Amino acid sequence: MQVGFLNRRAQERYGTFVATLDMIADVLRGVDRVIETYDEDAMSGSWTIATRDELKAHRTRAFDELDRLRTLGKKHEAELVSRDWRL
Repeated sequence: MQVGFLNRRAQERYGTFVATLDMIADVLRGVDRVIETYDEDAMSGSWTIATRDELKAHRTRAFDELDRLRTLGKKHEAELVSRDWRL
């Protein structure tokens, strides 16, 4: 009985993990629209901000890291859904 409960809870947590990765990917896709509307000339001269190319590079790196985390999660899926997660 206890093992079944832990297994179900681990499966729910893994499902939440995957859903969260999907949600983050959706948010990052929305960043493209923000980057495209970015106007460097509209910014004040007293602020130092990232250029459009730098923002695109940060977005690309974020997607790469998200993909790496998704790959690690998939690689260890069997272990993650079979055991209780330590927080």
